[in-house]
Amino acid sequence: MFAATATIASDAGAGPTKTQVTIWASPRGAYGGTTYGTLPPMTGAMITERRELEIAASGEARLANVATTADPASVQLRDLTEPTARVAEQRFVPAAATPTELIARHIGGSITVVTAKGDVTGVLRAADDHVIVLETGTGDQKRVSVMRRDGYVLDVRLPGGATGPSLAWKIATKQPGKHAIELTYRADGLSWAADYLAVLDEPGKQLDFNAWATVKNATGATFDAAELTLVTAAPQLAPTANAPGRPPGQRFTVPNAVKLGAGESVQVELLPTKLSTKVRSIVAFEAMPDPSAQHQLYPNQDCSQNNGSGSGSGRAEIALELDVPAQTLLPEGRVRLFQKRGARLEAVSEDTLRTAPGLARIRLAPDGEIVGERKAVSCSVDERAHTVVEKLETRVDNKGARPVDVVVREFLWRWPVWRLDAEDHRGVRAGPQTQEYRVRVPPKGSQTIRYSVVYTW
Repeated sequence: MFAATATIASDAGAGPTKTQVTIWASPRGAYGGTTYGTLPPMTGAMITERRELEIAASGEARLANVATTADPASVQLRDLTEPTARVAEQRFVPAAATPTELIARHIGGSITVVTAKGDVTGVLRAADDHVIVLETGTGDQKRVSVMRRDGYVLDVRLPGGATGPSLAWKIATKQPGKHAIELTYRADGLSWAADYLAVLDEPGKQLDFNAWATVKNATGATFDAAELTLVTAAPQLAPTANAPGRPPGQRFTVPNAVKLGAGESVQVELLPTKLSTKVRSIVAFEAMPDPSAQHQLYPNQDCSQNNGSGSGSGRAEIALELDVPAQTLLPEGRVRLFQKRGARLEAVSEDTLRTAPGLARIRLAPDGEIVGERKAVSCSVDERAHTVVEKLETRVDNKGARPVDVVVREFLWRWPVWRLDAEDHRGVRAGPQTQEYRVRVPPKGSQTIRYSVVYTW
């Protein structure tokens, strides 16, 4: 159902009303999500619109209903009607803040001034807080009138379309008039987050599961019938031999066009609702909290840091697992779990959804019978090769009287670019810096997972 968005065709025959919006999530960073001591991470969205643009004989052109939060340096205009047309000058004009500024935006255009002696229509030549200069008539009858705004001018009637922010260009063209154009720019103020709702039946065997993306539009512009793509990671350069790059983010393409109204929030499906789907109970174990958010800008080369579990006996929790479409990796988000009790619904938990390719996991309660520890067997840094090689082992102990199926979550936290060099259990990548292993731990027994990871930067 979801696929990567195709690049936009630029053929001149395509319709001028197509809109595509790609919203990406901010990369995780240190110190509460910001990047300490450097530029903030890129956020927001890329907006691509096909619209009609009226180009005057002088080459002047203006386009309204653009985002207040647009990054002017990111604007790219492509003329689909006349591909050889050249943009000689480009300006971002913010929204008018005062009545005088609004009136002044119509200099060179026709307005109507209401006076005690009647209406006067003409071309606005100048305006400030005290006077309005209007040119009327043609030929020998052309006159310039200076009208005072402190009593003589009762009202000013302006054409619409110039109150909000706009983009203005001077375009070298051989064909003045209406052109089909493709406009692309980056804007802040568009964001999205995943929200999940799960309802468990009374026996605890089946689940109704809803996956939503909540999209908020604080750009000040409205985008009608937008083709919407949601990305779980910020954009990045393609990897090279010297810069391997981070793993790409997951992309969700909403199948139907969406209206993103200014100031509105809209919810769209991340995947179709699953009704009465079977669930299974497992125990998830994390030997240490995930510290990877603090190591996104610089690799951690301190082999003495977190060389033990870092959290005592770790964290074990009973959870419900359900299958989602194969290889789909749902973004982390808040999941609310309810359970049917006769004709009522009772709240069970509210937590972050755990995900892995093809499955979703919902926390129920802590588990006191599974404990364990994680330790580094060895760790070495090669500054010339730009690598850290770390050998680790995690032991899981079952204090209970029955065997338990345990999902062990390991965090490859030192740097986002990593690979496993060896592992004695077959694991699966469950996130950008998360690896999961499934083991069956016998009663009063233990299981140990050993692996070696190589970080490269």
